[in-house]
Amino acid sequence: MADNFDLVVIGGGNGGYIPAIRASQLGMKVALIEKRESGYLGGTCLNVGCIPTKALLHTAHLLHNAKTGEEFGVKVSDVEFDYPTAAKRREQVVNQLRRGVQGLMKKNKITVYNGVGSFVEPKKIKVEGNDGETHELEAGNVLISTGSAVSTLPGLEFDGERVISSDDIVTNDEYYPKSVIILGSGAVGVEFASMYNDFGTDVTVVELLDRIVPLEDPEISEVLKKEFEGRGIRVLTSTKADPESLEKTDDGVRIKVASAGSGEQEETEGEGGSYGGEDAPTGEAGEGDTLEAEALVVAVGRRTVTEDLNLDVTNVEVNDRGEIKVDGFGQTAEDGVYAAGDVVGGYWLAHAAGHEGIIAVEHMAGEDPMPMNQDLVPRVTFCRPEVASFGLSKAQAEEQGYEVKESKFPFRAIGKALIEGEPNGFFKVVADAETSLILGMHAIGPKVTDLIAEGVFAKLVEGTPEEIGMSIHAHPSLAEVVAEASMAVDGHAIHF
Repeated sequence: MADNFDLVVIGGGNGGYIPAIRASQLGMKVALIEKRESGYLGGTCLNVGCIPTKALLHTAHLLHNAKTGEEFGVKVSDVEFDYPTAAKRREQVVNQLRRGVQGLMKKNKITVYNGVGSFVEPKKIKVEGNDGETHELEAGNVLISTGSAVSTLPGLEFDGERVISSDDIVTNDEYYPKSVIILGSGAVGVEFASMYNDFGTDVTVVELLDRIVPLEDPEISEVLKKEFEGRGIRVLTSTKADPESLEKTDDGVRIKVASAGSGEQEETEGEGGSYGGEDAPTGEAGEGDTLEAEALVVAVGRRTVTEDLNLDVTNVEVNDRGEIKVDGFGQTAEDGVYAAGDVVGGYWLAHAAGHEGIIAVEHMAGEDPMPMNQDLVPRVTFCRPEVASFGLSKAQAEEQGYEVKESKFPFRAIGKALIEGEPNGFFKVVADAETSLILGMHAIGPKVTDLIAEGVFAKLVEGTPEEIGMSIHAHPSLAEVVAEASMAVDGHAIHF
């Protein structure tokens, strides 16, 4: 006898548990299936992604502050880094949030099944429980949110010790390498480069394309590269690694790199993008150069997880990148079956997944939500300095036919940035010259991962840079950079 629900959600990450809660608020009877053997909800983000990574990055930031406090009049001698204690705190944060998500499931009366969910029919789901039991669920609607997993390149298979993934880094409780080569300079690559550098690790970043963080505004790439090199991070752009040359030694790994030239790019799906680099302080790798380190971090992207779903018994369509095809409301080609999160492509970010899932359940409930707008997704990277953006760059806007006006305001003209000792970077605004509507914002500097939210809201409500400038920003605060950059679009900036 099948258990009946209004909604069955397959996947317990942000794209699953968040819409499950929203569906319960809308009066639905909801079941959620999570295959992680531990039973922990929260998906990659909570368990092996954003949360543990940012906990370690915060430790790295505190370590940097302790070592550089003398210029602020704070003299600290014999600063020591205790990695096991940092890892313990990382797990304390993760576990507290895990308990919180569990409590939310109980509060919202969501039935949780721990096991692998797959389609028997479009509205019938089989759960092969991790406890050995099998359940059949029937539902009026199904939401697929099975997420993604780390990807690598042939010849660079993960071993958890010499060739490691982001998952390996955030589950290591005792040890961190004293030297690393990082393949890929997307958000994952540069965050770990920044973290390891603050830990005192010797870091080399290898990027196949001609600039790091290649999905960001080119000026952000330039500033971040300069900042990294100033910190002693070796950055190799337009550089490719040869997986076939990988050697594992008693002390670590050895791999050959060479100039990428005009050869074809090698990329995998997901946020991480491609890999490559530039010789510190400048230049590309020479032909046949060999890099050596204790560990090789492969941060070249992620792949969708759909193999357990048995989609063949449905009309759900999947593209050649493994992404489920959906419309702006998350609807697949199968009536009543929706999908959200990494598995549908777009920006592979936890906050995007949760928003997509909410749109999907509101649509199935007849709530008439706004369709998903990828230009409203903030893209945030927590390296030092931080990077944040949303919407279109000037070049992208012009490619789409907009006449653009753009401004850039430096943090060095913001009092609070000088006070905090982080004067480098800028905040950029891109607007439509005809309507003055905001098309995008791009920033690098202190706390920009928080500051970007003001711009996202302004775009949502069809605000203009002038209106942002009209709103009063506290002084002294970092938020003043948003106001000044917005006023600068029409040439009205005050302090620069």
